[in-house]
Amino acid sequence: MAKKTVFWQGWLVDNPLTEDPNDFTLKVKSGNMVTTEDIAKALQAEGCEFQLETLIDILNRGDRIIRNKLLAGFSVGTGVFYAYPSVSGVWHDKNETLDDSRHKVGVNFQLGASLREGMKQVGVEVLGISSAGPEIVGVTDTWTGELNGLVTPDETVTVRGRNIQIAGEHEGNGICFRRVDDSSVVAVDMRRLTVNNPSSLSFRVPKLAPGDYYLELTTQFSSSNSVLKQARTTRFEKVLNVAEPEEQN
Repeated sequence: MAKKTVFWQGWLVDNPLTEDPNDFTLKVKSGNMVTTEDIAKALQAEGCEFQLETLIDILNRGDRIIRNKLLAGFSVGTGVFYAYPSVSGVWHDKNETLDDSRHKVGVNFQLGASLREGMKQVGVEVLGISSAGPEIVGVTDTWTGELNGLVTPDETVTVRGRNIQIAGEHEGNGICFRRVDDSSVVAVDMRRLTVNNPSSLSFRVPKLAPGDYYLELTTQFSSSNSVLKQARTTRFEKVLNVAEPEEQN
């Protein structure tokens, strides 16, 4: 067994798949998401003499080339991962064309050798049982059925979690989408919140521009059926996407 030299911290949370009160899963306590700018600054810290703006431009160009190669049907290998174009679904005839309702175009990722070897050095430090604060565990777009991916403006999403009911009179209580690139916020109209339970929410997505978003919610809900004095905010750890609108023929 490889020696553990890096430790991921995490909290134990109730396992939603069982009714055993002593059955938990581990939620990793991850840091803030590392951005292209963060990577560029790290390169400078290692001694790279390019200007920050130049490094960001180079990294963005690399991302664009990887994206375009994958879209063209190429596999891509880096020092971190391998990516392979894939199409899921069933064909019944050689003349059958792609049907978006039954087939899905995507990309499969595989760890590169260096990252796979590095994972052997990762241990886990359990911080204890998670507090009863709000936690989002999944977001489903009811229009497409996609989980933790695309969300469709003006359509309904279902959010699963723990202690996520919107409750209390704090002015900041509610739900919002925060853009990843500039942190601008679009609030959800609470009149469009049709399901508001401790374990699930359903609401209509606002008219979001195409891009990547975090989902955040703020509430004073308490699992003890009381309203907390202080509001608590949680952010879904996965980034949600709004696609460019399809062109009309």
